[in-house]
Amino acid sequence: MLQSVKAYRFFILKAHVKLCFCNFIKHEIHSVGLNDIPKITVTDIRKLLRQKGFAVQDGYTSFITKCAICSGDEKNGDSKVYVNKRTGYFVCPKCDIHGDWNILERLVKRAKIEATIKDYIEKMHQNACQFQKDWQNILDNTTSMSKLNEKEVLDIFRLFEYPYHHEANKVLSDARISTDHTTLYFPLKNAIEKVIGYRKLQAGREEESESHGMHSAGLFWCKAHKVSHNAQAILVPSIQDVLHLAAHKIPGSLVWLNNCNLPPVVLPTLEGYQKLCLWGDWDNMCTVAEKLGEERCRFVRPTDGLVTASETAAANLSLKTLVSEAKPAAHRSITTFSALRDDVYAELTNIDKVRGVKWRRFPALTRLLGGHRRGELTILTGPTGCGKTTLCAEMSLDLAQQGVNTLWGSFEIRNSRLARTMLQQFAGVPLEQNLQDFHKYADDFEKLPIYYLAFHGQQPIKVVMEAVEHARYMHDIAHVVVDNVQFMLGLGEEREGDRYQRQDTVVAAFRTFATARHCHVTLVMHPRKERESEDLSTSSIFGSAKASQEADNVLIIQDKRLTAVRGKKYLQVAKNRYSGDLGIVPLDFEKDSLSYQSKKKNKTKEDPDKLLDQYFEAYSINDQNYDISETKKSNETNKSQNTKQSTSTYLSDILSLNRTS
Repeated sequence: MLQSVKAYRFFILKAHVKLCFCNFIKHEIHSVGLNDIPKITVTDIRKLLRQKGFAVQDGYTSFITKCAICSGDEKNGDSKVYVNKRTGYFVCPKCDIHGDWNILERLVKRAKIEATIKDYIEKMHQNACQFQKDWQNILDNTTSMSKLNEKEVLDIFRLFEYPYHHEANKVLSDARISTDHTTLYFPLKNAIEKVIGYRKLQAGREEESESHGMHSAGLFWCKAHKVSHNAQAILVPSIQDVLHLAAHKIPGSLVWLNNCNLPPVVLPTLEGYQKLCLWGDWDNMCTVAEKLGEERCRFVRPTDGLVTASETAAANLSLKTLVSEAKPAAHRSITTFSALRDDVYAELTNIDKVRGVKWRRFPALTRLLGGHRRGELTILTGPTGCGKTTLCAEMSLDLAQQGVNTLWGSFEIRNSRLARTMLQQFAGVPLEQNLQDFHKYADDFEKLPIYYLAFHGQQPIKVVMEAVEHARYMHDIAHVVVDNVQFMLGLGEEREGDRYQRQDTVVAAFRTFATARHCHVTLVMHPRKERESEDLSTSSIFGSAKASQEADNVLIIQDKRLTAVRGKKYLQVAKNRYSGDLGIVPLDFEKDSLSYQSKKKNKTKEDPDKLLDQYFEAYSINDQNYDISETKKSNETNKSQNTKQSTSTYLSDILSLNRTS
């Protein structure tokens, strides 16, 4: 009876967690579908606004016009709305209304606001009021950094490991500190310097900053030093860089881009700056410059391997000189070596960064490829059922855990199943046996920058590329995974020539996207049907030779477990355009965690002295009256006698040999 009750409870718990997992997949997964792709052009936006009598100002990233919602309110006065040129997403800094282009289009076209739009606006106002209450609560329970004395500021900077100088509290005058001095709150402001969010940092967990507020449309910046507000802004990836630049009195507004992330909704905040100086990792800042407008962006080139302002300040170099010598972010269509000279030198002095992000789960793969680099195309192939999707999922998960924004296009299996596999790889334990910890693992997994295309089965390449382009712009995607190319094309009824031509078109499209958008693309492809006893090669990839020729890296899973007694599964690096290093990576699958992660073997070498002690203990003499010194003397006597005897025998043999001769 007791066992049946326990079994029933376990069944109820399992069903409950299964339901929670389904809800997690449906609501919390980051998906990108057809409905998310805006069907609007720059011409359409400008034409509609002018037809309805709105004066349009052409900005760097947005069209600026009067707000259709709050422009008639006397309190708001001359309010402005920013309409993104690429997506049509609009933001009004004064009334805190934001949304997609279809909402603004309905507001502009119709004289009377619809009931659904009224409900939407009312909800936005309620969210704004709720945030103001939350922010006021933080203000009441925290202290401004400007009100602390020098000793308190010094202690806080030591706790957070921030660079200190005598005007540090002025630089962070807008920041708030908790009563126990362990948590910092940085206000995020919009284009009119209105606080619409905050960033929370806890001592000892600086890498896990949390952003709160309304649609994350604000930035934290320090006041400019002897420069007009709209003259220049310097964008850096960390608050330490901001403090170093402020200590050196660099002219300009110092803007903190958290990990170089710049959602399009934040662009209006930087619309008023005429010149933007980007200082950070070039791979990330390249995407930032493209969004902000490359014509107004300058980039501080790495010097002697020093990428950030903090590293440069630690080397006692002049930050002001480097900012003044910042170079344009983009080259002309035709350039010379003199224009590329700084880039070449930066790569040579910053070789570790150039090699890319290193896999932590696959150190052997890192040794061969060097790392995961933007702008490259990787082909992964292998026989049917060898685990291509599972391996690719874990490789992308490894990179996502290091901050690489990843977009998955799973055309072969559904996103729910893929998410379950990656969640179990993330947890490292079988989920069905650890149901009580499911929500903990799921909450941590949701924080990873992984997005999924809401496609399955055959899809036109044009639609897929539009979704990929949109996701890259909106979410700063750095890694795109397509699994797999044959399922996406639905190759089944066409003639052989049509198959190859369509596949070549797909490969060419992703090759162009990877190079032009500075994004890494991984294509999972099936090989041709070949004999199981033969190894796969680059010529085994299905289709023409274009895939292997266009690819920078070709990875092949070789599975010999069914064709040999001691057969193994391993990953072969068959092509490596970066360094040319080729080799194999052993793959040992662990079913509980669905992982191919390399296991660290603990080789415990036996101490020779310890083995000798154990040997002598086994053959020790238990007689207490036994004198070991007598044993040593007898051993030495026997040894000398044996030596003399062997010497005399040797001489006698020589004499007898002479006699016979």
